[in-house]
Amino acid sequence: MLDRLRSIVQQVNVAGDIEQIFNIIVSELSDVMQAEICSIYLADDDKSSLTLAASRGLNPKLVKQAVLTTGQGIVGEVFTRAEHILTDNAPEHEAYFPLQDSGETDAHVFLGVPLIYHSQPLGVLVIQRFTGELFTEDDVSFMITLSAQLSGIIVNAEVKANLKTPNRAGESKVINSLSAAPGIAIAKGWVVTPLDHLEHIPERQCNSAEQEMLRFRAALVSTRQEIKNLAKNLESTLPKSQLSLFAAYEKMLSYNSLGRKVETIIQKENLWAPAALAKVVLADLHQFSQLDDPYLKERASDIRDLTQRVLNFLNKSKTSTASLPRNVILVSDHVTSSMIAEIPPKRLKGIISISGSSTSHAAIIARSMGIPALMGVRNCPLEQLENKPLIIDGYNRKLLVSPTRVVQKEYRQRQDHEQSVYGQLTKGKRKNITTKTRDGHRVQLFVNTSPNLMDYADVNIPVDGVGLFRTEYLFLQNDRFPGESEQIDIYTKILDLYAGKPVVLRTMDIGGDKCLPYFPIEEENPFLGWRGIRISLDHPEIFTTQLRAMLLANVDRGNLHISLPMISTINEITRAKELLHQVYNELKAEGKYSKRRFPFPKVGAVIEVPSAVYQIRRIMTHVDFVSIGSNDLTQYMFAADRNNTRVSYLYNSLHPATLLAFTEICDAGQAAGKPVHICGEIAANPLATMILVAMGMEGFSMNVRSIPVVRKIISKMEYKRSSEITGKVLSCDDSHEVLSYLKGLLQELGLIDLIDPMSADE
Repeated sequence: MLDRLRSIVQQVNVAGDIEQIFNIIVSELSDVMQAEICSIYLADDDKSSLTLAASRGLNPKLVKQAVLTTGQGIVGEVFTRAEHILTDNAPEHEAYFPLQDSGETDAHVFLGVPLIYHSQPLGVLVIQRFTGELFTEDDVSFMITLSAQLSGIIVNAEVKANLKTPNRAGESKVINSLSAAPGIAIAKGWVVTPLDHLEHIPERQCNSAEQEMLRFRAALVSTRQEIKNLAKNLESTLPKSQLSLFAAYEKMLSYNSLGRKVETIIQKENLWAPAALAKVVLADLHQFSQLDDPYLKERASDIRDLTQRVLNFLNKSKTSTASLPRNVILVSDHVTSSMIAEIPPKRLKGIISISGSSTSHAAIIARSMGIPALMGVRNCPLEQLENKPLIIDGYNRKLLVSPTRVVQKEYRQRQDHEQSVYGQLTKGKRKNITTKTRDGHRVQLFVNTSPNLMDYADVNIPVDGVGLFRTEYLFLQNDRFPGESEQIDIYTKILDLYAGKPVVLRTMDIGGDKCLPYFPIEEENPFLGWRGIRISLDHPEIFTTQLRAMLLANVDRGNLHISLPMISTINEITRAKELLHQVYNELKAEGKYSKRRFPFPKVGAVIEVPSAVYQIRRIMTHVDFVSIGSNDLTQYMFAADRNNTRVSYLYNSLHPATLLAFTEICDAGQAAGKPVHICGEIAANPLATMILVAMGMEGFSMNVRSIPVVRKIISKMEYKRSSEITGKVLSCDDSHEVLSYLKGLLQELGLIDLIDPMSADE
C-alpha cells in the first residue's frame, strides 16, 4: 500500500499542471482501488457549491459543468461533515442524489473522503464500484492517507494555475501571508532560489541567449568530467557491470541527448539556462512517472541527480544582474541577509519570504530599513512571481499579483499618504525628547540593533538608548570566534553612538535558528536545546572573552548594561554574574583604570522561558532590570515554533495568556522597584502600545522606524486608565477579542490611521 501511495504522489509531483494532476489521480486511483469510477469534486471560494473537477468513469461532458450545492448528495454530505462515508448501497442512502446523465446510477458501492488543507475543506475524493465487494478498512485508510497528501498539492497547483491565467476585468489576484513588516511596496518580483528545486526555478528572461548557451555548455562539460572522475575513483571497488552506468550518465549529458533540447528552448524562449533545463527535465520526469517498469521509474531519481549537478555548476557561474529591474520586490523561499545585501538599497522596495515569520532575521532587517515585507506566504509558487507586477500590503498582510491599473493607482495614493503620516510624526523633532502620556507618565523608547544594522541607524529620530544590541551577529558574520579586540571595536562604536544613554548588550545568543558555521550544533529540537546562556556557561573561555571586551569598551563611557539571554533558572544568573565579577576584578587588579573610569555595569535577564516567569520575583532580587523577549516567550508558552506555518495561528503575543505572563512580570518589577522592558516584536506593534504601557512596561525596545508611531500613541493615552485597559484585555477569551478592543482604543483617540495610513478614511 505504501508503494502505491508513493507512486501516485510521485507522479502528481512532477505533473505539469492541475489538469494533469487531476487526470493522474483519477486514472491511477481507479486502477489501484479497482473502481469503475473515480471523481474529484472541488468547492468554490465561498464553500457554497461543489464542482466536478475531474472524473474517470462518469460522463466526461459533466466535468467542470456538474455542480452540487454544499450538502447535496452523498458527496455534499462528506464535505459538510468533513468525514468519510462508505456504503454498499448508495441508492438507498438518505442523501443519495445522482448527477443527471452521469452514468453512476448503477454504482452501488461508494466511498467518499474529504480533501482538507489546514483545517479548511477543499472538496471530496470519490471512488465507486458498480458491483463487487464493499471497500475494506484498509481501502478507507489508504484513501484518507492519500487525500491528506494530495490536498496541499492541489492547493499549490490551483494557486499556480490561477497566477498563470489573465486577471478578470477589474480583479487582482490576492495571496495572504502570516506576518508582515508594515508598509506598501509596488514593484516587479525578482525571484532568488538556490536552484535545488526544479519546480521552483523562475522562468527568467536572459540578456543574451548566446551567453546562456555558452554557460550551459560549460556546465555540461564540467558535469561530464565530474561523472568521469567519480567512475575512475570507483574502478577498483565496483564491477564493470555497475561502472557501465556511469557511461550511461555521460551519454545522458551529451549534446544530442540533453544539450540540444535545452539550447533550443534558450533560443526560442530567450530563457536563462536553469529555467530551460528545468523545463526539459520536468517533461522527461513526467514521462518516466507514467511508465509501468519499476526499473525505468527508478531512473527518474538518476535524472534528478544529474540535473542537480548541472545546476550546481550553473550556480557557480553567476549570471549578470543587468536584467535586474529598477525597482524590485525580492522573493525567495527563505530570504537571507546576503540576498538583501546583493540588491542595491535604492532598488529594493519590498521582501517576500515564503517561509519565516515576523521574528526572522530578514524581517528584522526589513523593519530596520523601513522596507515592507511579507513572511510566511503559504501556497505561493514563488517561480510564478518572477517579473510580475506585485503590491505588498504590509498593513493587511496581503500580496497582490498583477494588480489592475486602478488598484495600482489606489495603492500609490496609500503610499503617498503613508509617507505623509510618517513625515508628520518625524517632522522637526529635537535630538532628545521625553516620551510621556497625557497625564505625565514617563516611558522610555529604546532601539533594537546589531553589528550589521548599525549602518541603518537613524540618528534623527530621538531615542532613549539601545534596549537590545544583538552581539551574536558579530559571531554569525565571522568564520571563527571573534577575538577580544574585534569585539571591543564593535562595542565601543555602539556605546559611543549612543553616548550618555544606556546601551544594553545582550551576550551571545546562538543556537536555535542562529547557528555558527564554525561551531555546528546538531540537535533534533534546537529551540529546546543548547542555546543562549547555556552555551556561554558551558564555554566560559568564549563567554569571559566577550565579557572582558564589553567591560573594556565601557572604560570612560559608563553607559554599558548587560543582559543574559534564555534564562531558565536562577543558577544561570548567579553563575554568569560570578564570571562577570571574576573578569571585572581581574581587569581592576591590572591597575590601569580608576573605579570612576571603570564602572561595574548593570545586569539584567531576558525573560523568554515560562520557568523564568514563575520564578520572576526571586529573579528580581538577582538583577538590576529585566527584558521580556516576547518572541521566544510566546512560542514556548504555546509550544508553537514561530517559523512553522502549520502552527503559526497559535503564535500570538496578543493572546490573553501571553499578556497575563507580561502582567506577572511587570507586577514583580514594580514590587521590587526594578524596571521591566520589552524587546520583542510586540514592542513595535501600535496595537499593543496602550496595553503594554497600562501593564507598567517602563521601556520599549524596537526598530527605530517604529518609534515615532509608538511615541505618538503614548502621548495621546492616559495612564490613569491602566487598570481599566488591563482588566478588559485580561478578561478576553482570545486574541481576536483583544485586537478588536485595542483597535477600538486607537479609534477613540483618532489614531487608527497609524496601523494603516488609509484606514481612517475607509
